[in-house]
Amino acid sequence: MQYKLIICTLILSILIHLGLVMLFGKIEIDLSYFDFIDAYIFKNENTNKTYQKPKEPLKNTNPIEQKVEGEETSAKDKSLTDGEEVRDLGENSSEQYAGKIEEEKLYSFYHDRLTKFINERMKFDVYWMGIYAGSAYLYVEGNSETIKISSEVKSASFISNFYYVHDKAESNIERGKPKYFRLIQIEGKHRGDKEIKFDYDAGEIIFINNIKNKMSIHKGIDKVFMDVLSGFFYLRSLSISGKDSIYIDIFDSDKFATVEIKILREEKIETFDGKEVSALLIKPELTTEGLFKRKGDIFIWISNDDKKIPLRIETKVPVGKITAELKEYKKN
Repeated sequence: MQYKLIICTLILSILIHLGLVMLFGKIEIDLSYFDFIDAYIFKNENTNKTYQKPKEPLKNTNPIEQKVEGEETSAKDKSLTDGEEVRDLGENSSEQYAGKIEEEKLYSFYHDRLTKFINERMKFDVYWMGIYAGSAYLYVEGNSETIKISSEVKSASFISNFYYVHDKAESNIERGKPKYFRLIQIEGKHRGDKEIKFDYDAGEIIFINNIKNKMSIHKGIDKVFMDVLSGFFYLRSLSISGKDSIYIDIFDSDKFATVEIKILREEKIETFDGKEVSALLIKPELTTEGLFKRKGDIFIWISNDDKKIPLRIETKVPVGKITAELKEYKKN
């Protein structure tokens, strides 16, 4: 009987952990005990691949051409070591930089829109079928030139006894464009440490996996890609009206994706302080295959106002559902 109880508890903690991972920015489940697949099954595969651009959606996905609150806009020497790869998206042409000055002005305007989030502090409690599983935090710091967004996920004390989780992520934005992103993961026995360096002046994105000692350089970048944190805050800066989908280009875990954000409907929702507010229910979708290993849809409720505060997140898991609820919001 005691062994059955231990097994059931372990299964429960794993399910809750998967929900935590799916909710807060973990795009690809990268379990360490699958590493032997890369080492032995695919060891003869050529790693110097030429990157293929993802299929473009029906609407133009360049972030600068999205609607912004109150206004509508339109639109290199490093030595390689073992484990590194270079992917060239094509030679830059004069046409690609013809509107560079105008683009810089537009992204400067976008940066001005992001400054309204500076000094935000949010705390979320995470539940699995009503059982408290952990907490997540969001912090925003910055000034007129740079903005830093930080997130942190911690498992609850009971869950930590079986499966300890402590993930940290940081996104740095400079003049409206992502500059640097890092994700450090402690999830049971798994460890992760990944960095992304965005150099849009050189048209490069560099991905570094510090655990596997591997680096990939993507050249010829001709549009702006967001990391998962800056992408979410970019969404919050937009004017969302009607049911028109919003498309955001994302680079994460050495992969490019175009994410469609569907606006489902407006609902009334009760906040942590007992107030009933108007919220927009949105649903992120993928337009490319094989990048997200989530099973089940994810729904996000954001306040239907200029702040676009995330109020609740829900996703289904094989047993029940995971819910993250905003419990604290501060803005100095």
